[in-house]
Amino acid sequence: MKEEATLKEYIKGTKLDIEEMLDEYYGYVYMVVKNIKSIAITEEDVEEIVSDVFLAMWKNYQNLKDNTRVKPYLVGITRNMIKNKYRMTKLESSITDYEEQLMISHTIETIAEENEQNEMIKNALKLLKIDEYQIFIAFYYENKKIKEIAKDLNFSESKVKVVLHRIRKELKKKLKNGGYSYERE
Repeated sequence: MKEEATLKEYIKGTKLDIEEMLDEYYGYVYMVVKNIKSIAITEEDVEEIVSDVFLAMWKNYQNLKDNTRVKPYLVGITRNMIKNKYRMTKLESSITDYEEQLMISHTIETIAEENEQNEMIKNALKLLKIDEYQIFIAFYYENKKIKEIAKDLNFSESKVKVVLHRIRKELKKKLKNGGYSYERE
């Protein structure tokens, strides 16, 4: 690849020798496209952009001065092609796409319901004794095993199991009284 090559070097007679330009600059333009991290594009999109860059160069070379440096001009075309591709992909996704994703993952009602359930659980946990609270938090929030909890708190494994069972039973009762049924899937 010629660093300071000008357009004049690729004009043979009255035509642009696009094949020679492709041979010398294809890899360079390809890497420019691949190194743009601001847009997620597929390999096919990369190939399409690179092809479009050389097609644009071929179509517009007559409008350029002979002393136009090829490398910076190709980079400029490449950036414009990437921007156009980004605009097109941006336009293809609409607000309804996002609404559908929200509807699938969570509706406002389910979020509100989960928040209410969490609040009920927090209130129930505030009423626990300190050792019961520590067992519950260690098991459900710190993902510790019963054996590990028993060792850390100096309790027997059976006591930890009984405490967890009693807390779960109490939480189910509070949730049921609050209008939530507990069903295992």
